[in-house]
Amino acid sequence: MRILIISHKPPYPPVDGGTLATLNISLSLAKADNNVTVLTLSTQKHPSSLEIIPDEIKTLINFEIFPVNIKTNLPGYLLNFIFSLRPYNIERYICRMFKGRIKQLLQNESFDVVQLEGLYLYPYIRTIRKYFKGILSLRSHNVEHQIWLKLAENEPNTLRQLYFHRLAKRLARVESTIASKVDALVAITEPDRQWFTTHNFIKPTITIPAGYLEEEVTTDLEPVDFPAICYIGALDWLPNIEGLMWFIDWVWPRIQSEIPEMEFHIAGRNASDELAERLITERNIIFHGQVASSSAFLSRCPVMVVPMLSGSGIRIKIVEGMYLQRAIVATSMAVKGIDIKHNEHILIADTPDDFAKAVCSLIYNPEIGKQIALNAREFAHKNFDAIALAHKLTEFYTQIKGC
Repeated sequence: MRILIISHKPPYPPVDGGTLATLNISLSLAKADNNVTVLTLSTQKHPSSLEIIPDEIKTLINFEIFPVNIKTNLPGYLLNFIFSLRPYNIERYICRMFKGRIKQLLQNESFDVVQLEGLYLYPYIRTIRKYFKGILSLRSHNVEHQIWLKLAENEPNTLRQLYFHRLAKRLARVESTIASKVDALVAITEPDRQWFTTHNFIKPTITIPAGYLEEEVTTDLEPVDFPAICYIGALDWLPNIEGLMWFIDWVWPRIQSEIPEMEFHIAGRNASDELAERLITERNIIFHGQVASSSAFLSRCPVMVVPMLSGSGIRIKIVEGMYLQRAIVATSMAVKGIDIKHNEHILIADTPDDFAKAVCSLIYNPEIGKQIALNAREFAHKNFDAIALAHKLTEFYTQIKGC
């Protein structure tokens, strides 16, 4: 099957959960005997080029990277807020030349499936429909409006709260009407799929989690000094910033009072100057910035924390942590869409006291942590093997094509 994957940010380098999810589905579909082409924007925030993509990846995937100049600024937000009905998250990715390249590619090459990686490709659907008669699929990484509703709920600033509510309303309108524009929905979590099916999506749907490729795992690195915990996530994504600051403000002091020598290792790209300064000056916090390999970073700490307060979709870093046999402490929001059990595969905690106690319990009882981590790895192998999931997705598209 010939599959064109269109993304608003390049899957390589895989600098966050979204790019890793796109890279893994592209690679796994190729390894499942499909011919895969990836057409992606490259922006200042998410730059890429063919030169930096390893040859072993380029032999599997046909990449086309389209550089565009996309800048987000306060005037842009204000003009959109006042004069437009489109969500700014979507509007900022509209590029006339990219539309032209999509048209050219669809006219010159034959594809069975065009798969859109997320809602932000919505403005290009009309062009795709005009020049493509095959299966047009939306792969939903999140129910986007739910993220912004939750952020609004937790936002103390009135103006920001108003903006988040307005943005959520606009995104919800797009998500509620997307069924009339595409032929199929691929949701990363079952709750996300169910939201679409209860909001007018009556076309074929399937849940395909963000899978993981075993060869990505790196475990033969020297560990950091014990005791230590770690966190990794893009530090320019509001749900990550919100969750990390909640942890530092409310959970970390409780852990330090219990285990003063504990170290907290944090990795993440694009932290603001203000956030980076806070992380650098906090006692016993080691801020690594952007790391070359997330698996290498996670492999050095036995305990991983995922303090998410808002969001949707699946936290692929949790999947990665399970494959790496890490003991994980997370909020219930972070594990939404992953059918894992508290105290068996992971520890789930939603209050500062409970979260701190869970972390400390893994430090005090390393054997329990090792067993939970082993259970997590076995669970991940069974449920998140990327190649098996790609075969399942290929079968889904084949069935639609045959109808």
